[in-house]
Amino acid sequence: MSGIYKLKIVVEDVKGKYYAGYKKGDIIEIEDPVAKGKICIYAFSALIPYITAAYRETPSDDWINAVECLQCPDPENTVRFRIIREK
Repeated sequence: MSGIYKLKIVVEDVKGKYYAGYKKGDIIEIEDPVAKGKICIYAFSALIPYITAAYRETPSDDWINAVECLQCPDPENTVRFRIIREK
């Protein structure tokens, strides 16, 4: 399918006690829109707007191209993620 990316969501950092058990370097893959790997529903709900934007072909000046890291909304037990787009 043209214009669709495979996404790798990489755990960049974990602070506090994260109940999903993420460790730095864990990867969640999203392809054709199936997620592979463990994903916390709270983190996923925060990531989904970015995932849907990153999943599609975008112009070079689109806002999604400037996003480097995303964070789960829990202020005490946080996980920071990086989205990597692959053709």
